[in-house]
Amino acid sequence: MQAQLSDRLSESTLESINFVRQVELKRTIEGVYPVSKFKRLSKTLACNDGDISVKLEFGDCVGYACLKGTVSAMLSTECQRCLKPVETAISGSFKFGLVRNEEEFDQLPDELEPYLIEGEQQSLINLIEDELLLSLPMVTVHEEACSDFMATENEAVKAVMQVEREAEKEASNPFAALKAMQKPSKKGDKIN
Repeated sequence: MQAQLSDRLSESTLESINFVRQVELKRTIEGVYPVSKFKRLSKTLACNDGDISVKLEFGDCVGYACLKGTVSAMLSTECQRCLKPVETAISGSFKFGLVRNEEEFDQLPDELEPYLIEGEQQSLINLIEDELLLSLPMVTVHEEACSDFMATENEAVKAVMQVEREAEKEASNPFAALKAMQKPSKKGDKIN
């Protein structure tokens, strides 16, 4: 059994490696990638500043070659209210069972997602980028009202919602309609 190796990524970070060989070595790789290395991710961001922290652990999981990993970053995304940059914390984790063909997919336990090994070298950049894209929220907004317009708009929306709630309460009373239809009666009139 090999001792676990730990490698630190440097500025000239690894872009592709042989996953099967890393499993044999039971290697752990951790470090930081600049956001600018991820072209698809960069297209979704307000700017390419920042770094992405990565930890990849190659080894065996329940008898299968696997890759466990985590990715995290503080990314500058676009606020969907004001269209200005907003800092968004992103993190994701994954646990892949490394397979060589599609027939092996069904053999993996449920706790492992299949990762198809194609060729000698596998792209770390594509793997990390895929996980980051999956971890991005659908919509990013500032926590507080992010513009004067939104601050005043929020007050107007709250007022409209309050009026709607009050109207809903009145409408939920089944006798409110009868009361409105009832005419003032004269003394002695009976209602049948």
